[in-house]
Amino acid sequence: MAPNPINITTSTEASLPRCPDCNSAKLSFDSTRGEVSCGHCGLVVEDSYIDQTAEWRAYTKEQHINRARTGTPKNLLSYDHYGTLIDYSNRDIFGNSLSPEKASQMFRLRTLQRRAVLQYGTERNLLRALNEIKRISSQLNLTLKVRETAAMIYRKILKTGLVRGRSTEALVSAALYLACRLHRQPASLEDIADKTRLNKKKLAKNFRLLLKHLDLKMPLASPESSIAKFASILNFSPKVLNDAQKILSQAKAAKITVGKNPNSLAAAALYIAALQNKTKCPQNEIAKTCQITEVTLRNRYKEFIRVLKLKVNML
Repeated sequence: MAPNPINITTSTEASLPRCPDCNSAKLSFDSTRGEVSCGHCGLVVEDSYIDQTAEWRAYTKEQHINRARTGTPKNLLSYDHYGTLIDYSNRDIFGNSLSPEKASQMFRLRTLQRRAVLQYGTERNLLRALNEIKRISSQLNLTLKVRETAAMIYRKILKTGLVRGRSTEALVSAALYLACRLHRQPASLEDIADKTRLNKKKLAKNFRLLLKHLDLKMPLASPESSIAKFASILNFSPKVLNDAQKILSQAKAAKITVGKNPNSLAAAALYIAALQNKTKCPQNEIAKTCQITEVTLRNRYKEFIRVLKLKVNML
């Protein structure tokens, strides 16, 4: 297999081919000549590599789009991967209206294509699930990577038959939360439950069901992944956020974060940092934003002050 077509690459990894003459792993690839040569003795190990790049050049984005001859990339958020769609505009490539005969033919083709794609119940279920993933993700402003991971998780459970007899909305919400946890996105069970007709308990139950059947290693939730979101909601300054992150680092070094709710740790760090910077921050507002109780916030606050020996000025 030909190396990537770049100008000159050099590697000394043991897994790469070696020079047959001097047994050196210092091989260089020249894409302009299509040759692989030894950087130690100069022997040409391979030549006449096939250039796998495009034979045309494009200097603008429009030229690249017009000259490309490949289709759209594979999309996990589309139920047929490639998003095959016959347009409803009834116009040809030049923008001219189709004749009545051609328009009738295209209408029939659209109907047949829709029936061919959605002829089975699993495909209709997948279409509804992917639309639900797009809806919830757009409301939570989740990244494309998280959306595609959630779609991949749902496709897996659809193949295993886990969706039979279960709510599509519940499994989709659980898949989204699982994707957020895998990519360390600051989305909690409460955030996803607020965008659906589910409660936190049912969502957590379906989340555990996916973990059991998919056998995934779930990374532990950390306060660092959500502290920036809480600081933004509370309108804290960057100085308060930076100080809170430093307090969390000190708490981790002192090993007082083990077994604690990550939201409570983030709330306590933000509360202490706000007091140190003389920023107004009612306890009930921080507790509500961080989805904990005021009692939990005060307990974590007192523990941080006692163990880390921090000094704060009460407003």
